[in-house]
Amino acid sequence: MPIERIEVYLDDVAAPVQVLKQPPFRITYDTRTLPDGDHSLRVVTYYTNGSREIKEIPFKVANTPGVLVQGLDEGKEVSGDLNVTLRVADPDVKPTKDRFPGVAAVVATVVVLGAVWLFFAVTGITNKTLEEVAAPPSKAAPASNAQAAAGPAPKVDEALLKKGEGVFTANCAGCHQAAGTGVPGAFPPLAGNPNLADAKHVTTTVIKGLNAGVVVNGQKYSGAMPAFGQLSDEDVAAVATYIRNSWNNKFGGVTAAEAKASR
Repeated sequence: MPIERIEVYLDDVAAPVQVLKQPPFRITYDTRTLPDGDHSLRVVTYYTNGSREIKEIPFKVANTPGVLVQGLDEGKEVSGDLNVTLRVADPDVKPTKDRFPGVAAVVATVVVLGAVWLFFAVTGITNKTLEEVAAPPSKAAPASNAQAAAGPAPKVDEALLKKGEGVFTANCAGCHQAAGTGVPGAFPPLAGNPNLADAKHVTTTVIKGLNAGVVVNGQKYSGAMPAFGQLSDEDVAAVATYIRNSWNNKFGGVTAAEAKASR
């Protein structure tokens, strides 16, 4: 289901820290502005049909140093009186920017995963889970066995192929990635995927979506694919043609008539 916007809130603050309207849905937040202790992010996703989903993501901030020693450097030679100040768990002492370089990245990752989960976990489609085998090939990789067994590929309409790239970029690249590599553990790759040899499987999946739990080469992917039934038959044929003939895939073209027959 298409998303209108995603609002991200911190703790009980009424105003969102960020409003996201285009994928990839990602924010970065500096936790050094927060006191140590428990906090939460609230991700509210608004869909174009007027419905919404809310996801609460608790996390803990621990930026304050346990013990800070001032007045004595490690290995320093001293004589006479030694004046050292120990500041233990002092909330006024903030670490330098490189003291905890991964904190902001962790928070950003949590937000992204929460938003993606909301986006793809609400589909009602009941298509069966499919066993897929896919590994992104190198540029010089030979054609897959599935390609060889399928015989000569149907002719590719170059205009449709070019249009399909735009449809893919606008609707699919956020999850399957521009290079067709997918996201490990979340969204399966398209590059080198032998299941794309079945044009009907491709068009049906685009139109009707797919449940979470797809298994690719023994790995289960948690992201569900939403239905894109709102796309025209020509758009479905275009994006199917594009993914079947990109990233070293050579499965041939798909027509609008084939897309219409999959509805």
